[in-house]
Amino acid sequence: MKTILSLGRRGQILPGAVAMLVILAIMVPSIVLWIQRETVFASKQSHNTVAFHLAEAGVEKAYLFVSLSTITWNNIQAGQAQTDYSFDKTYSDITGGTYTISITSGPGTQQVTIVTVGRDRFRRETRALRVVYSNTILGDTAIFAGQGVKIAGGTNVHWGAVMSPSNIDATSRSYPQYWSASQIIGKDTSANPPNCDSPGCCQWHAFQTSLPTPPSLDFDFYRTSAAATAGCPAGGTPAGSCYYAGNVVNWDNTTAGKTIFIEGDLSVKSPGMFHTGTLIVMGNINLPNGVWGKGTVSMTMPTKAWKQYCNAWPTYIAYGNDSTEPPDFPGLNSTYQATVTPVVSSKVSVNGFLYVGGNFNNGGGGGGNSDVYGVLYAIGTSTLSAASPIDFYYNGNATSNIVTTNVSLTRSSWQDEVRGWPSGL
Repeated sequence: MKTILSLGRRGQILPGAVAMLVILAIMVPSIVLWIQRETVFASKQSHNTVAFHLAEAGVEKAYLFVSLSTITWNNIQAGQAQTDYSFDKTYSDITGGTYTISITSGPGTQQVTIVTVGRDRFRRETRALRVVYSNTILGDTAIFAGQGVKIAGGTNVHWGAVMSPSNIDATSRSYPQYWSASQIIGKDTSANPPNCDSPGCCQWHAFQTSLPTPPSLDFDFYRTSAAATAGCPAGGTPAGSCYYAGNVVNWDNTTAGKTIFIEGDLSVKSPGMFHTGTLIVMGNINLPNGVWGKGTVSMTMPTKAWKQYCNAWPTYIAYGNDSTEPPDFPGLNSTYQATVTPVVSSKVSVNGFLYVGGNFNNGGGGGGNSDVYGVLYAIGTSTLSAASPIDFYYNGNATSNIVTTNVSLTRSSWQDEVRGWPSGL
């Protein structure tokens, strides 16, 4: 009896063993296949990552090439193809594979588009990147002053930021944005954080260590250009030109689309002035007590001007020329774009780029409701404290064609792109 039971128990093990073998026969090939595929996927991912890093290396090489020389930058802007940067060369200076580069102008003014393609050394994977860089001549900045800015009285700055490596005194104004590498008086006088407004750091930023490098204008170019341009008010050298070797006083000027270069000071007297184009004053600008702008200009507000009014949204809405503005500030990271109509001013003094090598002075009296539409770049101080209104309206187009001796690039966009290795390489 014991023998029969013992044989029965042993007989019960056999079906279980067979079942286990069947399961293993099914699972083992699947596991092997999974491991093989995982190895393939891991290898593919590794090659893909290598190709991506090679494409990134191409972007860095292209950035360096573009930023080293204003001659190169200007040639690209003129549409000239750049040897070795037109998908015409294979670079193999990075371990793991090769890459190639294309650099073209656009899509906007003072922009370049860099497209790079990386390929691993086994030629199994390619990755491509498209990056757009902009030559930011002061960015979205309405006023830049190297030795500080004071805004008081009836002076207001619209649509663009105020920036200085030195102190900014804006007398607690709630707009626009303020950027300083030092104090913002009335906001923050201590280098201890926090050094921006709350919440979100949307308006003022004090003790900033990463302000962009200001542009260095090509003064030789502008001197030569102004001296070769005729049709400006009397006093130029040579006679009738737009180059002035000394101080200019009591300037009654209406000049459209020309570059004016003044080696000394510009002291504006009645009846004021109106200049469209680039105005370079190597000395100081001294403004009158009264109207100093007499030009009529249709001024277009930038579609991103709303970002300057996070703490003063009612002020933005009061312009009344944005037909789509939300009832409240949409937030700095919003994709909102304003739909705007022009604002007309009949007392504009400068419509364009205004460079001051010394100080920009309007320390008292009246401003006569005069306006500047463009960008003010002062190396010295900018004192704007007239009792009656002076309004600065930012116009990014004012700096779109400024000639500099340095290129200051910022990345406008970055995106992955589906693109194969260029044929012929």
